[in-house]
Amino acid sequence: MWDILEIKRKSPTLHDFPYSGPGRKCYHKWIVNVTPPGKDHCLHSCLYCYARDAVYSRRGEGVMEIYSNIGEVVEKELETLRLCPPVCISNVTDPCQKVPALKKAVFFLVGNLVRRGVNFHLITKGDPSFLEGVKGFPGRGNFFLEVTVEGPPEYLELVSPQAPPFEARMASLEWAKRNGFPAVLRLDPVIYPLYEALFGEAWADAVREVIEEAARRGAGHVVASTGRLSPGALRRLALVAGSARPGAGARMASSYRFERGPTSCGMMLPLSLRREIHAELRAIAEAAGLTYAVCQELPPGEGDSPGLPHCEAFPMPFSVRVDGGLFKSLEGCTANCHLHCAGKPEPPCGVPELAKPEPYRPSLLRLASYRKELSLVSDRDVGDKQVEMFP
Repeated sequence: MWDILEIKRKSPTLHDFPYSGPGRKCYHKWIVNVTPPGKDHCLHSCLYCYARDAVYSRRGEGVMEIYSNIGEVVEKELETLRLCPPVCISNVTDPCQKVPALKKAVFFLVGNLVRRGVNFHLITKGDPSFLEGVKGFPGRGNFFLEVTVEGPPEYLELVSPQAPPFEARMASLEWAKRNGFPAVLRLDPVIYPLYEALFGEAWADAVREVIEEAARRGAGHVVASTGRLSPGALRRLALVAGSARPGAGARMASSYRFERGPTSCGMMLPLSLRREIHAELRAIAEAAGLTYAVCQELPPGEGDSPGLPHCEAFPMPFSVRVDGGLFKSLEGCTANCHLHCAGKPEPPCGVPELAKPEPYRPSLLRLASYRKELSLVSDRDVGDKQVEMFP
């Protein structure tokens, strides 16, 4: 078992996905991580992990660090906001690991979000059922669960052997269904050369079994990628592929090339092959009654089921501050501002500057900025309704 160190986060958490440019598919989020990035802060140690080799990842010393005060930090930040982006927990490590101190931190964080009425979702391979103990969970805001299941049991045993097994992850989808929560299957990454090494020409049938089982257990949508791997991850996975089938490791190593795009950077399969794979996966998902979206690696609008508000499908609008410091979802908002509010002089949030394909500036969301703007308008023009929103 890892050594556990509870630390205090000192810096603000409010930040968006860093992707900019016309290729951006991500809607605006507030990404809250309960640990620093790095392999020592996640028991799963998945071979492909995007965070363990990242330049921002902390080099480990065999100690898992947990932000024990993360709920307090977010609560203080909520006090400063007029507009609250939908919250994502968490992108660099699993928030539902079997670590009591981690679960405690997540429990109090979620409790504050629920009490405030904020929209949020959770990404995990673990068991989120401990959140049932949060008073009022999931609250007045929107909520969905996102469960990562990269493939069938044989595949998981190779790429994420220390993470919860296939059945446990399906049970998490079933928990969402039982409680009436929307759920996403995150089929990510589908390492095509490894699928071929394991299943040969029947690779698509192996994926079909995963998607159909996820649909039975409660998933309503699929988000998929073929992987944006670091060189280290590619080396690790090539060794695994070679152990599964002679020659497969060399084929995997030669299949990926470094690609730097507006939103994706890493060792990737050729674009033409990615298109073929996603077309196959989308057909399987839609035949199973699920919608489908591609995570970043195809041009916007390509490969996705039609009519989705964003790649994770389920409503996650901005919230606006109302009486008592609570938040209420904005009607007509998708948080995918650069697609749905571009050119609108009066978007639902009242901040047309958000409608750009780039991360939001936190200052645009601040209560202080809004009050300063109001001070430039006469009391007669402001009216009573807006004043009552901020007692």
